[in-house]
Amino acid sequence: MLTNTIMVFALLCFFSTTSLASFADKDAHRIPATVAVSESAIKVNYVQMAYAAYEDSLNSALFLQQSIKQLLDEPSNERLLAAQHAYKLARIPYQQVEIMRWDTDITINAGLEKDGGPASVDQWEGQVNAWPLDEQAIDFVKGDASAGIINIKSGPVITLGYLVSQNGIGGEANVTTGFHAIEFLLWGQDLNGTNAGAGDRNVNDFKRDASGQCSAHNCDRRRDYLQVVTELLVTDLQQMTHEWSPTAVKHKGSLAYNFLASKEGLRYMLFAMKSMATDELASARMYEGLDGLDPEQEHDCFSDLSHVAIYYNFQGIRNAFYGGYETTAGKYVSGASIGDYIEQQSPTIFKQFDDGFNEIEKNMRIVFAAGEQSNNPIRFDQIIGQPNNAIERSAAIKAVFQLIDLQLAFDNVEKLLSLQSLIISGDGD
Repeated sequence: MLTNTIMVFALLCFFSTTSLASFADKDAHRIPATVAVSESAIKVNYVQMAYAAYEDSLNSALFLQQSIKQLLDEPSNERLLAAQHAYKLARIPYQQVEIMRWDTDITINAGLEKDGGPASVDQWEGQVNAWPLDEQAIDFVKGDASAGIINIKSGPVITLGYLVSQNGIGGEANVTTGFHAIEFLLWGQDLNGTNAGAGDRNVNDFKRDASGQCSAHNCDRRRDYLQVVTELLVTDLQQMTHEWSPTAVKHKGSLAYNFLASKEGLRYMLFAMKSMATDELASARMYEGLDGLDPEQEHDCFSDLSHVAIYYNFQGIRNAFYGGYETTAGKYVSGASIGDYIEQQSPTIFKQFDDGFNEIEKNMRIVFAAGEQSNNPIRFDQIIGQPNNAIERSAAIKAVFQLIDLQLAFDNVEKLLSLQSLIISGDGD
């Protein structure tokens, strides 16, 4: 318990002082390696980075769980705001590990589930961060006060197993677990369209039924749901943290062991970077909303925290390339990088990546900073509704096409390293 308390304190201190910093922003972290970089050294460092980032995700989820417990113990507007802030903190490290989910090539037919763990990160991720989410699967929505699991009269007891069994039933948008289920419960529907304002959950929705202060039907089931879905998130992150731990490295059947043993390690890393950059981040998480003028395509649409999600997704790509991760305690986990490996064989291709990342970072910072400004923040759903010449929308569109332009660098590195084509399926959530 003391260890968790110390970790939570470090998390709070870090997030109260940090701003738009990331590992790759420091010039010292981008000095070319002076010795030859090996594939095995890159993989060892990547496992260490993965463990550090998942451990941060777990600790921030534990802090979120603690904040939600306090909310449910004594519901108040202050405690609801504290739980919402804890959700925001939890998104920062988690978004940086999402790049690891495109691991099918190194896990298919590997039988990793035989030890009781996940068959792949991608399979596991569907329970943790599936999106988009149809609110009606969980709770009441405007026009339907009886929607969702919470409002099933004499419904099944809400347990971990029950929520898992209902996830995706009747359609992939019927998400009942993970971050976005917690987000919806903490904020409620965002009915503001492209105008300012996130969801506006009434704290009395979490009062006990017997209190006579419940502002919506079935408050006890809503309380149970929030408590259980948060417990499930913590459990899932405990499992994934273990899969990349120093202990797991030594045991066949873990994701870390499998990655280190795979001959496809570098291809997997590059494929993950390409998938997140061009297909998932540029297309699904940014351009679909911007092009269709549709705030429903916003990734964190209840909380209006999409600027956090997309910015730190991009940091995950940069982390993988430059070979480092900044922990929530402000420490750096770094070592041999795939960027160094490329630069030592082709400075020209390295420069393509480096220049591209630097230009994208400038525009992503504009989007992030707009969402974080203390006076009249401009969130991503508002950017969706802006005219094309608005500073924030222009930056977001530029970032989209700069991410897509990385395609050429990935094509070149395929040839350089004689890799099987980095083909993207178009899947993702």
